[in-house]
Amino acid sequence: MVKALFFDAGPIISLVMSRLDWILPELKKVYGGKFYITPAVKLELVERPINIRRFEFEALQVMKMIRDGVLEVYEEPLSTKVKQLQVLANSTFRVKGKRMDIIQAGEMESVVAAMKTGSNTLVMDERTLRLFIEDSKQLEKLLEFRFKNPVETDPANRDKFSSQLKDIKIIRSIELVSVAYKLGILNAYIPPEKGGKSKLLDSVLWATKYNGCAVTESEINDIKRILL
Repeated sequence: MVKALFFDAGPIISLVMSRLDWILPELKKVYGGKFYITPAVKLELVERPINIRRFEFEALQVMKMIRDGVLEVYEEPLSTKVKQLQVLANSTFRVKGKRMDIIQAGEMESVVAAMKTGSNTLVMDERTLRLFIEDSKQLEKLLEFRFKNPVETDPANRDKFSSQLKDIKIIRSIELVSVAYKLGILNAYIPPEKGGKSKLLDSVLWATKYNGCAVTESEINDIKRILL
């Protein structure tokens, strides 16, 4: 088994946009394992945005992390299993008789790579796949809320997909930020006034949320209660 975390695009974007991507090399030192992205995730983070002025610098920041060895691209072939699971996932839910494509290639590549290496751990901010693995009934409610229509579910496909991914563990960028805070990596930003630690923690948690991490205010309050 490889000691590794496989990153989807979302958490890296969230950290870059929050100006917190510099915590990744510090966390990697403590972790003592690999930080991987797959080719599909690299496409989302570098190859597409590098040609869009609005996102060009973010792409250059990710390129630097790859050059510096903070992030490594996992190059083992994955396409057969990725396609199988993606077809299964995207034929599970229907709205108005049309199937819903709810899982993207980058997410599924990361899942398959994590399974193949035995690490079974993903860093992913997007809620859809996380709920599919952890609570598929809650996912159905989320999809109905998003699409404002009843959602039909194929129970056999749902259970087959969930059973194959039952060992996958998912953490989010907000958990990485919380660990960085707990380890003291962010201590240089503590303001000198009373309650400075609380101010710092509140600021980085909300920055992560507002830059794309799927987390509720209640979850943020729970994290603060645990860490303060």
